Amino acid sequence: MIERAQALRNIQIEGLFSHFASADEEDKTFSFDQLDRFKKVISTLENRGIGIPIKHFAGSAATIDILESYFDMVRPGISIYGAYPSEEVDHSVPLKPAMTMKTAISFLKEVESGTPLSYGRTYRTQRRSRIATLPVGYGDGYPRLLSNRGEVLVAGQRAPVVGRVCMDMTLIDVTHIPGVSVGAEVVLFGKQGNAEIRVDELASKTGTISYEILCTITKRVPRQYVGAL
Repeated sequence: MIERAQALRNIQIEGLFSHFASADEEDKTFSFDQLDRFKKVISTLENRGIGIPIKHFAGSAATIDILESYFDMVRPGISIYGAYPSEEVDHSVPLKPAMTMKTAISFLKEVESGTPLSYGRTYRTQRRSRIATLPVGYGDGYPRLLSNRGEVLVAGQRAPVVGRVCMDMTLIDVTHIPGVSVGAEVVLFGKQGNAEIRVDELASKTGTISYEILCTITKRVPRQYVGAL
């Protein structure tokens, strides 16, 4: 097929690429099989006098773990945003998260011990508690699977998500954090002071991958772009 395309007068072949199926897994056996097949195709073409100017294979996982797959360029995607492709790739490569998702407390309320919270009453307070409402939910892309298991940052400290994450609201317990007020910044993922919640952590807690966490942030969430520091 490549030979036939090369023979066409108005066609000039500029590149050849492929993509790994499982480079983000610890076992790289299949990935190296793929790489060998790709190299054989290149060698076969060269033996027939067909040179490909640009060849590329490596996405984020292979860029980190399979240096033999670099060829003429690499295609880092998720790693550019500072998230790892999976828990199985080499985490000794330092990736700096490029984005933060944040909101602000819209309401505060003191509730008694034993008070049920949110839909389904899946959480009851174990003490007199100070509960903050966040105007963000799964309608914004904050996963419902973080109900009763997620954490956010308030004043540089972690605060647990309590009750079910709703479409437009999420409740957190800030009883242990002094001085919290309406309007206080809340970081859903990113850094605040010396504390940090990475996208990878949200992915692990919800049984998915960091790609999905970032891709499901909806259009109604305002984006603010800042220059490099």
